[in-house]
Amino acid sequence: MLDKLNTTPLEGIRIVSFGEVLFDIIDNEPHLGGAPLNFAWYASQMGAEVALLSAVGNDLLGNRALNTIQNSQIEPLIMRSELPTGVANVCSDGSFKIARGKAWENISVPLSVGPEVQLLYFGSLAQVSEENRSSLMTLLDRKPRSVLVDLNLRDDCYTNQTVEDCLYYATILKVNENEWNVVSEITGIDDPETLMRQKHLNTMAVTKGENGATLYSATGGIEFKTNEIDLIDHTGAGDAFSAVLAIGILVNAPPAQALAASCKAGSIVASKKGALVKLPNDILHAYQQIMN
Repeated sequence: MLDKLNTTPLEGIRIVSFGEVLFDIIDNEPHLGGAPLNFAWYASQMGAEVALLSAVGNDLLGNRALNTIQNSQIEPLIMRSELPTGVANVCSDGSFKIARGKAWENISVPLSVGPEVQLLYFGSLAQVSEENRSSLMTLLDRKPRSVLVDLNLRDDCYTNQTVEDCLYYATILKVNENEWNVVSEITGIDDPETLMRQKHLNTMAVTKGENGATLYSATGGIEFKTNEIDLIDHTGAGDAFSAVLAIGILVNAPPAQALAASCKAGSIVASKKGALVKLPNDILHAYQQIMN
């Protein structure tokens, strides 16, 4: 449970995370995750008011997912579906295959998602279905102040048009090195700062695993590399990076400070088992001086 972690609440900062809730099946054991849930988990730890908009099945996995979310500080805007709860089958080499025809492919938007939204988060995977694309347009029509797209390209689960749409709506873009190569190939743009100008992005982050990340903003590009860690499980590390970066942007932290905190958060999650872990106090309080 995370009921005592928001020691520095971010008053007035409301985030909506849209997309898949699913279980990674590893050695026949289900582990709760999905990038939008992981992102919401870490953004709420940082003190933001976070709503997760998704769908799960009327099944045991759906009950398990809801129980975990309801015992966190995430506001669950979770529909129950006649379709089964989502799963991804993980192979021994770390590759995985996402099962289709699951609850997260049919997410509807409630009449209200609460007060004004400062940031809307989504990725490419949730856009595989027409219903989800329609729901996403409904959320975008409500004019969130910022839109963070964590591309999260999954094999056979995106098209070139999906990538172009993500670039059109994003104000903040996060990709890993492989995803940047795909974006570059689709757009014909091989320089992140040129992409930012042409796609009207405010911020762009390119993560590089153990080699840290590069953050591009109005002040140019900066790099950060964390100390070496004992890699246990990289699942969720990129989502923790995105969440801490999002909070840094929303509180107007200096880019170098936001990048350092985000990289450290990702490294900490990668050194733990599972996608949903507790961030240490130095990360939770990374922006406290700015807010005081």
